[in-house]
Amino acid sequence: MKAVFNTARGTARDTLVLKETDTPAPGPGEVLVAMRASGVNPSDVKLRSGAQGPMIADQVLVHNDGAGVIEAVGDGVGPARIGQRVWLYNVNRSVDGLGQGPLGTAAQYAIVPAHLAVELPEAASFEAGACIGVPAMTAHRALMWAGAVAGKTVLVTGGAGAVGHSAIQIAKAKGARVIATVSSEAKAEIAREAGADEVLNYKNAPLADQLTQLLGAGGIDHVVDVDIAAHMEIYPQILKLNGSVGAYASASDLTPALPFYPLAFRNIQIQPVFVYSMSDAAKAEAIADINALLSAGQLAPRIDRSFALEDIAAAHEAVEAGTLVGNAILKI
Repeated sequence: MKAVFNTARGTARDTLVLKETDTPAPGPGEVLVAMRASGVNPSDVKLRSGAQGPMIADQVLVHNDGAGVIEAVGDGVGPARIGQRVWLYNVNRSVDGLGQGPLGTAAQYAIVPAHLAVELPEAASFEAGACIGVPAMTAHRALMWAGAVAGKTVLVTGGAGAVGHSAIQIAKAKGARVIATVSSEAKAEIAREAGADEVLNYKNAPLADQLTQLLGAGGIDHVVDVDIAAHMEIYPQILKLNGSVGAYASASDLTPALPFYPLAFRNIQIQPVFVYSMSDAAKAEAIADINALLSAGQLAPRIDRSFALEDIAAAHEAVEAGTLVGNAILKI
């Protein structure tokens, strides 16, 4: 089979190699998946570059997310799973989610522990299935960690991005009023198509001013935040008493200052979200909700670009460039 290996930490073109290798056989508790698509996530790119951990061997398989069909099962896995369409998550991370593991999805066949292969609803394509593990599960956790959002007003920053787009769809399906932020009219249209009730261009005027004009002070119940550093200072102004935040990135400042007392006076709760180390209970809740939404046609990840397995370096470079609006995948 063909598989992509990372041979060192560095640039995509210097360190990603497509090789012929033996097709593996599943061990106890494992399944062999004939891959149809592999997700290319920012965390995959960061791991390869060296930003999220060292090499664990001379060469390692790449990518966490993917989708395909189970072709064989190991001992302890019911044979009825053979032929099942599945989406994969957390494949390339260690057991605790914080370091690299030995497995990967950027290959014609992938070995994964059976519990990391989730049945993919017939309503969803393999391409969509490759965009679930990191983006949609992150969106679900960032949205739902503080409880139900039905009847609440939710702010999704970066509403046209891979996580933000899914967060809008999940929030609408869960009964929330959704306000999204974007940086262009083209992105605004994407957020509206995802279901956002209002869309604000944060480049037009200060976001706090736009939200106050729209809702009054303290009009937001919950924030799904792509950049906590950019918005931390306005939380006390825009969030209701006992409001909450699920923040999954902080690109503008990796060590943002915390305005403790303004947040404390309003009992604002902040939850950093890192999908790989989510609790088993949080993962199970996300999987159940996501599959229900996929089945109902209420969740459809946006794919900006698809690449061939042979073009993996270009795929990584596209993600690194930060210009994609949505997900990148490899079609296998």
